[in-house]
Amino acid sequence: MKAILKIFLILACSLSLFASAPERDPYEAQAKSSYDTQVKILKELDIDASFMKTSHYAKMRQGIKQSQLETFTEALKNGYMYIPMVKEQIKKSGVPESFFYLAMIESGFSNHTVSNAKATGMWQFMEQTARLHGLKVGQYVDERKDPVESTIAATNYLKSLKNQFGKWYLAAMAYNCGDGALKRAIQKAGTDDLVTLLDAEKKYLPAETRNFVIKILRAAYTAKDADFLMSKDSSLLNINGGLKLVKVKVPGGTNLAQIGDSIGLSTKKMKNNNPHLKFVFTPPTLKDYYVYIPENKKQLFAENFKPFNGKNNFYAYVVKKGETLLSISKKTGVSHRAIKDYNELSTNAVSYNQKLIIPFSAQNKSQNYIAQTGDTIASLSKKFNVSEKDLKNENSFASSNLNVGANIVIP
Repeated sequence: MKAILKIFLILACSLSLFASAPERDPYEAQAKSSYDTQVKILKELDIDASFMKTSHYAKMRQGIKQSQLETFTEALKNGYMYIPMVKEQIKKSGVPESFFYLAMIESGFSNHTVSNAKATGMWQFMEQTARLHGLKVGQYVDERKDPVESTIAATNYLKSLKNQFGKWYLAAMAYNCGDGALKRAIQKAGTDDLVTLLDAEKKYLPAETRNFVIKILRAAYTAKDADFLMSKDSSLLNINGGLKLVKVKVPGGTNLAQIGDSIGLSTKKMKNNNPHLKFVFTPPTLKDYYVYIPENKKQLFAENFKPFNGKNNFYAYVVKKGETLLSISKKTGVSHRAIKDYNELSTNAVSYNQKLIIPFSAQNKSQNYIAQTGDTIASLSKKFNVSEKDLKNENSFASSNLNVGANIVIP
């Protein structure tokens, strides 16, 4: 009997212990995780956690709604091709990860965005600032549109602003309004306190700059939002996704079509991969210059690309009345295909007063060919990759028959 009573007491105590143990509230755990994430984001921008108690913070949090998630996702989709490269450069630079969203706010990750003030590219550099940070902006290239080089320049600029002002949120503000404007605002406010500088009534800073840091925080929080993380679109932030491009050097004046031919890419795709090039060729004024190709084409490029060793010269040509592409080719001694490639012409049509770039070099000259036994216009068309119509027009052929020994101009 005593043994049974002892067993009963042990079971009763065990049940009492289980009953008294508090249940873990999943919502409480999620809230704790969300709070820690918010504090972490603030901390990396040198913002004190007390900012979470302000009306600015409450307004920012209220802004994260379904519509904001959709806008956020759309921006990521637009920039998906470049996101891995941008994130990789930001990680290498040591600036806060939240500054990844600075590019989203400035341009929506578009390399072609130009503001009313002529700020250009993903990071919205003004021309003078771009040059100060090592970007080339000139007749043939605008590296503000290069997603990698512009990101390196932007992170270097942000680090210099951090050294100047001491805090990352101030660096972000200075990036938006300029260091001079921020200095004057701090002097007028008598402090660099974030809440004070965000005062909408005192207007120490322009409204755009006051909203700038808030937008960065909102985007950073949206990326960590539970609804977004649970959606399939969260994979857009995967650093291993998107397009992987690598730099290769080619001689100045090299046509993208030539590079594309060596790796099996169209000129259009080569142009899309190199938005910093203003034309379909690398700067002819430089000994060599870089282009981007897909990483998986690097070996193919090494095996197939044969650089032209001569000098590439270019000059502008204005189309005169009655001229055609073939007559210009004959007049300049440059093949019509080279003129088409360098000017991105899809047809042979040209118009009066149209400006063309004439790539005058040995590799682009029209060829002369002596007709051999068995040659036909069709066989020469295939041999030299020229249309039969162009061959006929260039040589004024009355028929498709060729006389052996005839001098044929290959346009």
